[in-house]
Amino acid sequence: MTGTLDGIKVLDLTMWAFCPAAGAVLASWGADVVHVENPRSPDPMRLFSGGTAEPGGMHWMFRHYNRGKRGIGLDLATAEGRDVLLRLAAGADVFLTSFLPATRRKLGFDVEQIRAVNPRIVYAKGTGAGPRGPESERGGYDGASWWARGSLAHSAMMVTDTDVPSGMVGHGDGMSGLVLAGGIASALFRRERTGLAPVVDSSLLGTAMWFNGPAVISAKMPPEQRLLGTRIPREKTAWSSGTYRTRDGRFLYLSLLGDADSLFTDLCAHLGRDDLAHDPRFAHTADRIANNLDLMAEMDRIFATRDYADWVKSLSTTRGVWAGVQTTEEIHDDPQALANRLIQEVDYPDGPIAMPTPPVMFDEDPGTIGRAPDFGEHTTEVLAEAGYTAAEISLLRERGVVA
Repeated sequence: MTGTLDGIKVLDLTMWAFCPAAGAVLASWGADVVHVENPRSPDPMRLFSGGTAEPGGMHWMFRHYNRGKRGIGLDLATAEGRDVLLRLAAGADVFLTSFLPATRRKLGFDVEQIRAVNPRIVYAKGTGAGPRGPESERGGYDGASWWARGSLAHSAMMVTDTDVPSGMVGHGDGMSGLVLAGGIASALFRRERTGLAPVVDSSLLGTAMWFNGPAVISAKMPPEQRLLGTRIPREKTAWSSGTYRTRDGRFLYLSLLGDADSLFTDLCAHLGRDDLAHDPRFAHTADRIANNLDLMAEMDRIFATRDYADWVKSLSTTRGVWAGVQTTEEIHDDPQALANRLIQEVDYPDGPIAMPTPPVMFDEDPGTIGRAPDFGEHTTEVLAEAGYTAAEISLLRERGVVA
């Protein structure tokens, strides 16, 4: 597949996960993304939990958030390093950064400074809580800005009826990076149509509020209209949107929205209980609503008679929507995930690593995931493309400006 962003050059001056994830998505869509790191202080995610800057020593999470990019080492604390950055920015389509305003101003790569050398560049920023307001100069991470600040931790507590917020495993960075990548693509479209390149902003707080939209919207409504405000007792859920335990302790989830008679009849046939479709308590939608608890009890008994794997096989041809509650290990072998290449193996010298693919296809093709760069792997290559001679690159390297 020819990437939809082939020919687009992205200068990726980011760290950790949120904004690097946006660059990784753009790379998956075909953009040439150059990840910039400080020679004296590499991206902390590269060094996370025992990772190193040595070839092949990067942490696997760095590989995830920086797949498909090229990498250079550039010291922006020096005047020469800043000159190199501006020269690279002059030939780029997108400047992507996660750095705070004070650092951007100090090191010479804030919006006005980059636009001075390239008025048509799309300047994109990712922040914890947005570019305006009393905390616009403050940093953020997904645990604080997305999970806690964005109300998701509270909603999870209410739904699970626990008294301690727990369970966040880094969802905010990947979600927010995908959103930011979409905003950048939209900005590039506007530039092509009008010649004007907007500044793009996205925040962890903003994506959390969007993700948790139903709960946020209904929070000011009367209690009976609120969603995710409190845990809903199982006896108050509809049988057709219920979770059922199998004989071996696994779970299946039904999502028979609409509760049409034909869907119920089809399900009963697959359960080996055609008699339920003719039971006067359950024969029609109104009957099933009136006798919801009785039907849930019947379903509990039925699903408890067989193991999870048996039910997954038996229900595979049903007309209605349902799903097994899968483990993360099982996702790697999910036939639909494999058929749609939603997970791909990326080759590294120390062995392949399977990674999720950005969840957007073009012509039903998700593209191919590339590997993350070793520290400074493409410095010479990128600088040469920007017009630097071999002698100039060698001198910059001797001075510690590049790595």
